[in-house]
Amino acid sequence: MTSRRTKPAGGLSADPANVGSIAQTLHSWIGKEATILVLAIAILTAQTRIAASGSDAWTTIIREGAEEYKESCAACHGTDAQGRGDLGQKLFKKPNDLTEIAKRNNGAFPFRRVFDIIAGDQPVDGHDTMHMPKYAERMKGQDFQPGYNRAHLRVLELTHYLESIQSAQQTPQR
Repeated sequence: MTSRRTKPAGGLSADPANVGSIAQTLHSWIGKEATILVLAIAILTAQTRIAASGSDAWTTIIREGAEEYKESCAACHGTDAQGRGDLGQKLFKKPNDLTEIAKRNNGAFPFRRVFDIIAGDQPVDGHDTMHMPKYAERMKGQDFQPGYNRAHLRVLELTHYLESIQSAQQTPQR
């Protein structure tokens, strides 16, 4: 008489030889589920932040860029970004009018170049002196502190804000 082993419901074998592979499968499944859960929480957090602002994502980006501008740039470049800030008028090299960046570039806003300048990755006359502090370095120091976005996001928001206030008709250049 031959003996047949039967597998329990669900197809899992009670055979001790299979216990290790079952544990590996379960561990792999839990790891994937945890990753999905973390991503879902991050997405919901971002959506909640946008919804709480009572606006769409683009409006939120521009608003946060404007707030960063007021905090980091307005003293020199002026509240209207035309280079007439109180502190800027005392500098040897007067700040540029930031509403005419596109106009100075044949109507195209040089997004990547502006981003790199703000981030401190591209030197610009006047920015490499004590007159133009390295705001990106200060921003990086605030990474992961409550109430602060990551530095690269803040630079990105600021760049989008500057793009949004251009006085000249422009064509996107990325």
